[in-house]
Amino acid sequence: MKKFRLQRNYINLLLLFLIVNTFCLLYRNGSIHLSFEVDVYVVVIANLLLFLLALFGSYRHGRALENKNPNVFIRSVMGMTVLKFFVLVAAALIYVFTAKENRNVPAIIISLVLYILYAILEVSAAYKMNKNKSTAQ
Repeated sequence: MKKFRLQRNYINLLLLFLIVNTFCLLYRNGSIHLSFEVDVYVVVIANLLLFLLALFGSYRHGRALENKNPNVFIRSVMGMTVLKFFVLVAAALIYVFTAKENRNVPAIIISLVLYILYAILEVSAAYKMNKNKSTAQ
């Protein structure tokens, strides 16, 4: 059995997760002031959801690289990107329909920006892992 070691892509995901949560905590405590009101709980939940999906995606990409068929890796990357998108859309729709008039549009937009950031980090790390595998052979 392989030992789990913290690779660079996991560290980048963890850093983004911690930075976003730190900003949310500072905003909630009043240390950071914005010109618009943000529901930090929505941002923190979206951040946690995206972080967990990105970790799962990175694990899946690593497993896909072990397969001899190169199409498995591409399907893994594309599948996780689509899965993350649909999970975030479902979470946003649940939030919009349950919050009704109290919904916070800036928090939803921040969550979508977080989706883009997590997708960039995950896909770039996956392609770096693929490149390292190709050069090692």
